Amino acid sequence: MKQLSVIAAPVLLIACSADGEGAPGEGTPINKPAMADCPVIDSRDWTAWVDAEPGPDAPTLHIRGTVELPTPGYDYAWRVGLADRALPPGQHMHLDFTAPDGMVAQVITSVDVAYEGDATFAEYRMIRVKCGDKALAEITDVPVAR
Repeated sequence: MKQLSVIAAPVLLIACSADGEGAPGEGTPINKPAMADCPVIDSRDWTAWVDAEPGPDAPTLHIRGTVELPTPGYDYAWRVGLADRALPPGQHMHLDFTAPDGMVAQVITSVDVAYEGDATFAEYRMIRVKCGDKALAEITDVPVAR
């Protein structure tokens, strides 16, 4: 009977660590959460405007705001989403964040984010800023500077 328990113990240990749920540092993978979850804790001070100044460049859409993130070191990128069919249209914009590598301080950090790109339309009814499944802002005052 003692011999059976000696054989069963290593088998149990192998079975427990095979699913990747062992303790960190033991060669087991640590699954990072997908960034589909938005890391933004809060956001504020959103503005948008269209620069339609005459010149060689197409009209330019500008969006600015401040987001609060759980740590410093996040990178962000903007993606232009769909526009609705209203006249003037509403434009959906997406903010994608990439978490910093390595160890970082766990301190809420305010980051100014800005977008500047070709305006698809001469004017907008609203700009909706999204991050993951979270709506950060709906900017309904989008003036056109001529």
